[in-house]
Amino acid sequence: MDLLLARLDAQNSALEQDPKRRATSETSSEIDRAVGHAKEESASEDVDWDYWGSLMHDYNGVVKKNPKQLTVMIQKGVPSAIRGLIWQLLAQSKDAQLEATYADLLKETSSHEKQIQRDMSRTFPNHEYFQAEGLGQESLFNVVKAYSLYDAEVGYCQGLSFVVGPLLLNMPDEEAFCVLVKMMSSYDMRGHFTPDMNTLQLRLYQFEQLMEETVPLVHKHFLNQGIRSTMYASQWFMTLFAYKFPLDLVFRIYDTLLVEGVESLLRFAIALLKANHDQILNHDFETLIEFLKNGLFEPYKNDASMFVKDAYNVKVTPKKLAQYTQKYQAMIQRQQAELAAEESLRESNRQLSMHVRRLEGSLHTLNKEHVDLAKELISRKVEMAQLQDQNDVLLQKVSDLTRMVDAQGKEVEDRYKEEIQAVMEKNVELVRKNEQADEQCSLLESLLIDTKMKYAESENERESLARKLSDLKKALGVA
Repeated sequence: MDLLLARLDAQNSALEQDPKRRATSETSSEIDRAVGHAKEESASEDVDWDYWGSLMHDYNGVVKKNPKQLTVMIQKGVPSAIRGLIWQLLAQSKDAQLEATYADLLKETSSHEKQIQRDMSRTFPNHEYFQAEGLGQESLFNVVKAYSLYDAEVGYCQGLSFVVGPLLLNMPDEEAFCVLVKMMSSYDMRGHFTPDMNTLQLRLYQFEQLMEETVPLVHKHFLNQGIRSTMYASQWFMTLFAYKFPLDLVFRIYDTLLVEGVESLLRFAIALLKANHDQILNHDFETLIEFLKNGLFEPYKNDASMFVKDAYNVKVTPKKLAQYTQKYQAMIQRQQAELAAEESLRESNRQLSMHVRRLEGSLHTLNKEHVDLAKELISRKVEMAQLQDQNDVLLQKVSDLTRMVDAQGKEVEDRYKEEIQAVMEKNVELVRKNEQADEQCSLLESLLIDTKMKYAESENERESLARKLSDLKKALGVA
């Protein structure tokens, strides 16, 4: 009742600001004729024609006088003969200018026409009016195409044609277009069809919260079976249950929605789960999805009024929905913050990975230089060993010559003096070269020590970075 009163207050305020505004363009006499014709068509039905006639004559006055009475009458059901007029009245959708806009949009071409056309055969395929030879497909195509042009952001989304179908079964296409525009804007259904589907996501969250409170065993069973509301309830809220449900039930849902607001869909959804409580618990994943899509309406197949009654018995208050909305928004903010933090970590990880790759490149270069220096050092040591061997041989020769000189005396000394002198000079030169080789070896050993120290420092830095990278991977949950 709180939802209804809030809805009626908004409608009454709009009417008070523009007293001449009426939900339809019918004159008083035309309304009388419409009601009279409806009475003749529905003579066998138990209908309070006085109330409905008064409502059509003076919607604002009747509702202000007794808003609860409208709820009672909606629960009983809108007379089928005047359902289209009542829907337009409830939605406050009658708009001559918008109807003219619709006529202009029909002359334009939509980029979604091919997709819309493909979906026509899948929209109420068993209903005579919407079959290929029926008149409904053209009207359905026109309304959906016109809306795709009217609201470019929404464009065309599968499921929209199922919202339009029940409207066309109760009113001409230009009036159905106006009601659709009103439902999308004033009834907050547009967010079911925008690219991000933000309102639909909120609706599903509210539904799961209500389910946990009202049918906890069903909620737990769904969790145990791995079934999320997106697997079955998305189509309920996007098509207003029209995708699979019998149309007499769908019409009653529209009756309620246009008075209570789109939140009433939550009541119908919970009512369905309650009515099928035991059966749901007896299904496992393999059969549960199919049952949720095609079997839930069986308890109400021949009793639409009971469906509406059970829905109204589900307690959904604006305060509770506001609490769910706050929780949902807080959850979304947390998720966005987590995504931002994760993205930041990924960027840091990318930067560290690049740094590691640069260090690995530097390490590779250092390793190559180390190998080259080691090869050069070995080569120098071999060369020095060879020079040492030559020096030893020459020293031995000098020693032998010295002994020979000593033995043979002055004559021999004079004979070999020049040769000894040459040998001594060559020996001096070899000693000098040997000293130079020792100095080069010392220099190379010093370079090798520096290289090894740099290599050790590089290894320490690489191991430190590897530990940081491992910690980051653990923080990110990467295997």
